[in-house]
Formats: sequence, structure tokens, C-alpha cells
Amino acid sequence: MGKTHPNNKMNNLSGDKWLFLTQSVMKTSYPKIYGFSLRQQHGANKPPQLMKDLISFFTKERSTVLDPFAGVGGTLLGASLCNRKALGIELSGRWITIYKKVCKQEKIKPQGIERGDCLEVMDKLINSRRKFSLIITDPPYNINLKRTMCRGRYRNRNRQTEFTNFSKNCRDFSNCTTYAGYIAKMALFIQMSSKLLLTNKFLVIMTKNAYQDGKYMNVSRDVASLAESSGLTFKGEIIWYQNGVRLRPYGYPFTYVPNIIHHNILIFRKESQNGRRTKSF
Repeated sequence: MGKTHPNNKMNNLSGDKWLFLTQSVMKTSYPKIYGFSLRQQHGANKPPQLMKDLISFFTKERSTVLDPFAGVGGTLLGASLCNRKALGIELSGRWITIYKKVCKQEKIKPQGIERGDCLEVMDKLINSRRKFSLIITDPPYNINLKRTMCRGRYRNRNRQTEFTNFSKNCRDFSNCTTYAGYIAKMALFIQMSSKLLLTNKFLVIMTKNAYQDGKYMNVSRDVASLAESSGLTFKGEIIWYQNGVRLRPYGYPFTYVPNIIHHNILIFRKESQNGRRTKSF
């Protein structure tokens, strides 16, 4: 196992592991562990192994990580797996309960998780002068779009979830009535994230584009524009593809309709300004 370079102030990785995690495309096939049978109730749960790798790259051990859309705790579990502290924010008590059940089942000490609207909780954190070494999250990718390209339930077990209905709460970003309303909320979230980040640290947002009413919706582009407008520097993106996603004959045999089988992991950095650095808390 390689050693960490003495000048590496960013993480605890060896050079070979660093190089591996700079790939712009990640193709994964993780085993269904760490409470997968419980976590799969959430249609957009993320593998703790993936979150561990991302957190390991962007932070040092014992750093503090924030996930404002914690869901069933993929980020929090990933942080536990790589010796980081984490705080999650989650609107739904159902998902928090599942996260705690997973921790009990897997004998993992639970990280901090607070129930509430992420915008309200983040505002409290800003007022209390909290700062984080990394904000990494998987927000709702869009508003709740009607299914136009399939009928009934998916036969693939991986897709038999309440994927289009994370909650019925009006504060849930996916329950915005328009895409413009969703983007406005995302803008507030990104502005608050910038305030909560330490200088020279990273905001990582997982997104997915969509196809609706005959048009491709480039959600990733719109989110990246919001972040840059908030003063964050766009450092790159990782295309993440999870093996086993089923292809469907959308548009066949009349027109082109994409099978959107990848996620975009967008990476932004809060750069120092005028040589001043943010004080760590």
C-alpha cells in the first residue's frame, strides 16, 4: 500500500489511489451490503462505498462533512467508513429511521442527523458560524416529472421503489410545481453551501439529466451555472455509471430518445479571495 505524500494537504491517499479517483468516468458494481435491503426503499439511495471514495478524496481524516439531503444516509455511512465526522439534514422522518436501523444492524455508530428543511437548518448553521471541510449531497434531481416513457411498474427489482415520491412535504424540492421554482430553491441551497464551506474546500453535487415532453433537460448544466453565479469555481465532473441499469426502447422505431443511465457528479471549489482564508471551526 502506497504512502501519503508529505505535501498532500488535501487527503490521506497514496499517489496510486489519488490517480484512480481522478478518472472522469466511474463504472461501478458494488455489492449490496451496508443495509441495502433497508436503504433500497429510497429510490435514489447512493452506495456508501461510492460516497466513501468521494469523501476520502476531498477531505483529510477526522474532517467534518455535511450532507443537506441525507436520505437514508449513504453519505453518512460513507463518512463512517473512512473515519470522517458527518452531519446530515433530512426532511423525512421515514428515511432517518431507516438510516438508524441500518447503523444498528451494521453496528456502525450513527453520525449526526437533523430532521428539517435543509434551507432552514443550513441558515441556523450559518448563524452559528459552523464551517465544513466538504459538502457532498444528492438533492432531488428535478421536480416530480410524470412518467411518459413507460407504463405501470418497472419489472427490474432495482427500480421497484417510490422513485417519484420522496415525500409529500411541500418543502421537498421535488414537489415544486415548476422547474423554475426548483431552480430557485437550488440557487438558495448553493448560496448557503458556499457560506458553510471552508475556503479552498469543495462542494460536490450529484445530479441527473432528464427527458420530458420531447426535450432533453440539462439539469447538470443549470446547476453548474447556479454554482458559478454564486462564486464557486467549477473544477470538473465525474460521469458515474452503475452496472446493471436496464436499457429501454424509448422512441423505437420512430425517433431518438436517450436512455439516461449515468449520473453527473459536479465538483466545485470555494476559492480564496484576496489571499484571505476562512477561519476553521
